[in-house]
Amino acid sequence: MYILATSPLSGGLYLLLLFFLCAAGVIGFRFALLQTRKKRNVSDEKKEKPAPEQKETPPQNPKAVYYIVEKKRARPKSSYSEPKKIRFD
Repeated sequence: MYILATSPLSGGLYLLLLFFLCAAGVIGFRFALLQTRKKRNVSDEKKEKPAPEQKETPPQNPKAVYYIVEKKRARPKSSYSEPKKIRFD
């Protein structure tokens, strides 16, 4: 039994088994999530009742709308100093 547990073949099989279990878990979770979303959408459609149509009347006296716009500030132009000389001695 000790020889079987330490052989490279059993380690590879164990690795494949873990990979397939993880992949199946992810696929199963995503499938279950998709199914719950479908059920939720169907139940939401059943609950929605069409609202009675209301006639859209234009406003009697449209009020003026004013916007406050800030002037874009210009960035100050920076002046560059002389480049520093770096010596590796």
